[in-house]
Amino acid sequence: MTTDVLTPSATFPAAAKKGARRVGPLRAFRHTRALTWRVLTQIRHNPEPLFLLGIQPILFLMLSTYIYGGQMAGSSHEYLQYEVPGVLGYNAVFAAMSSAPALFGDVSRGVFDRFRSMPISRLAPLFARYFADLVLQMWALVLVLIVGFSLGFRVHTHWWHLGYGVLLLAGFSFGLAWLAMAIGLSVKSAETVQMLSFLCTIPLTFISGAFARTDTMPGWLQAFVKVNPVTWLAAAERGLLLGGAVARPVCYTLLSSLVVAAVFAPLAVRGIARRR
Repeated sequence: MTTDVLTPSATFPAAAKKGARRVGPLRAFRHTRALTWRVLTQIRHNPEPLFLLGIQPILFLMLSTYIYGGQMAGSSHEYLQYEVPGVLGYNAVFAAMSSAPALFGDVSRGVFDRFRSMPISRLAPLFARYFADLVLQMWALVLVLIVGFSLGFRVHTHWWHLGYGVLLLAGFSFGLAWLAMAIGLSVKSAETVQMLSFLCTIPLTFISGAFARTDTMPGWLQAFVKVNPVTWLAAAERGLLLGGAVARPVCYTLLSSLVVAAVFAPLAVRGIARRR
């Protein structure tokens, strides 16, 4: 790790804040890299997030495939082809929203007070949380694909399209991570953070086209499902992995991510200011 990240500023906090505003892009990158490594090394002492993020989508994939697959698509194998891209989208939402309680824990333990006494970029802790959670998301994604392939899922397009799908998931997670960080930095109780994260995750994932066809839903529900970004994300992943339309769902997915980031990134930064 770099010395300027780990060593507190010799000046008063006000001076440190003033210096933090003059941090250049290269130093900000170094700060983000060091803080990302800090988050990842905590897994050695507390591997629970690694376990939970990996086991939950796998359990959901297996249970829904063998319990609902026959009714949803006529056979478990056919539903598996439809479901795996949806589970990848579900995993992206679940992993991104996990930033909220993690950030709230850092704030509650005074970690952000420590950061404010250092001459580092004030956005570095937030970007570090995004990149660390992205690593955990990729871990869960690999496990889901391994289980999916072992159950019979197959990529019907070119294999490199799987890489495009991973990049799309990372881009989608960027916007949603700001929503999670705004919640974690603005709410004042752990119970409220957990509840808000849950209330965001459930509608986005289950009231979408990730696990069921939109045309089978009531008309009044389709109005929400069709504008739900997870619906477009799942459609884009299916287009990339199974074949079909790609350009439109990819564009809508990335556009929705940018809109969410534009709305909630200022709220997350303001949440840091309120904690001072």
